[in-house]
Amino acid sequence: MKAVASLTILGALASLAAAYINPIDPWGDSKWIPKNVVTIKWNDDPKSKPALSPEHVFDIYLGTGGDQQHIRLEPPVATNVKAGTTDSITYTVPTVDPPGKIYFLIFKQTAGPTDPSSNGQAYTTRFTITDPSGNPGTLVPTGPVGQNPGGNGTIVVGPPATSAAATGTATSPAKSPSPTADKPGSASSISGSAMSAAAALVAGAVAMAAF
Repeated sequence: MKAVASLTILGALASLAAAYINPIDPWGDSKWIPKNVVTIKWNDDPKSKPALSPEHVFDIYLGTGGDQQHIRLEPPVATNVKAGTTDSITYTVPTVDPPGKIYFLIFKQTAGPTDPSSNGQAYTTRFTITDPSGNPGTLVPTGPVGQNPGGNGTIVVGPPATSAAATGTATSPAKSPSPTADKPGSASSISGSAMSAAAALVAGAVAMAAF
């Protein structure tokens, strides 16, 4: 598995998240077990503009890495998700290496109106993906705000391919993951709520350091 890391400066870039999509599940206490089907949920952030609409389309990725550097893992969790017309998708959890509280989701906008100050991305907090037997592992990185080292994980076995996200179901292809680079200028993983640009700077760093 090869993935390309994108260097980010948390304090300077956390405000660039897509503030109008508000990821609510998974969150910090979530534990995903490989081969289980989980539900990924979000809603519209009422404090931010533009409001989610049928034109808003996102790709969702599993992410890993630290506060100042993160890796977007391939294959994606889901593509072409119309976040303004549905508020959840289901996903078959892949096997990862290593297990631990070092994973988060990246919501990357691909279509629809956006705030000029946004780079069209939003993030969840770090949550745990266990090993196939449900063992959460020992990786629970901590550190000062903006300096949590996180941990680097990989997708070892992806779930079988199924229907597109338009049906409310999304799973990764079973083939070996291919490399994908996150674009420079994306923010480090921020809290389970998508923040307004003003609040994202502090809240994003706190969420990443706490988890």
